[in-house]
Amino acid sequence: MTLSVQIKGVLLTLAAVCFGVITGGIVKMLSGDLTLLSTLFFRYLFSLPILGLVAWQARGRDMLHITQRRTMAIRVMFGLAGITFWFLSVRNIPLGQATALFQSSVLFITLASPLLLAEKVGIYRTMAVIAGLLGIVLLTDPFSQAVTPAVLFAVFGAMASAGLAITLRKLGKGDQPVTVAFVYNSIGFLVFSLMVLILPGQFVLPSLNELLMLVALGMFSSLLQLCFTTAYRYSEAVVVASLRYLQVPMAAIFGFLLFSEVPTAIQLCGMVVVVSSCMFIIWREFTISRQRAIDK
Repeated sequence: MTLSVQIKGVLLTLAAVCFGVITGGIVKMLSGDLTLLSTLFFRYLFSLPILGLVAWQARGRDMLHITQRRTMAIRVMFGLAGITFWFLSVRNIPLGQATALFQSSVLFITLASPLLLAEKVGIYRTMAVIAGLLGIVLLTDPFSQAVTPAVLFAVFGAMASAGLAITLRKLGKGDQPVTVAFVYNSIGFLVFSLMVLILPGQFVLPSLNELLMLVALGMFSSLLQLCFTTAYRYSEAVVVASLRYLQVPMAAIFGFLLFSEVPTAIQLCGMVVVVSSCMFIIWREFTISRQRAIDK
């Protein structure tokens, strides 16, 4: 892999990180007057044009063809649960805290891998998971106040994200990522359209300014998915996965500048512990994979 190709992968990952922080900020800005259902409905609606165009250019009439339909159904369930919990947490707790908790999904992936993927987890990664779980406790900062439901929403979102990552690994072996992304978002739009019909009282029409932010939310969400998907083509997985954790300090800075959010010292310690343990797990997995390749 040439240096120019690697740089392209790094730039795509950094772009995706920025899009992730921006989408979180938009969700928080919309939390004052717009309901959760309205935000989710328009997020899926406005993500479809870009994803649909890319899927059509890449696959033509096969843009909707999925071979692993059962796994795709599981991916949809994890995806819908994860984004709902993510939005709930961002709307109610500081952006940096929510982002750090959500990014802890690597810990839950490691915990679930032996059961769901039959992968062996050694002593080093086990110790990293234990440290990471301690970091999650620090992030919730139970010493200063009671743990709120919003904090638990972020943890549940991380668990759902872990399940999502595992299903995406399986889908990646037989289906095109762009098709998976477009089908998922199409189903998400249909699900929340149905929710609007069932719960019309929870749906609020946005103002013009809110509508513009919702359009941006959908566009940045679709670009986020496409950038991360494409980045794995150009850079090694460990590089992409590690750079994703830049989203935690960026979200904390973004939250401070826009929303005057100041994390406590305990929460900052929790962020450092969670990010460090997750990056160690990623590095360890990369090292083991390289060693296996050499042994072969």
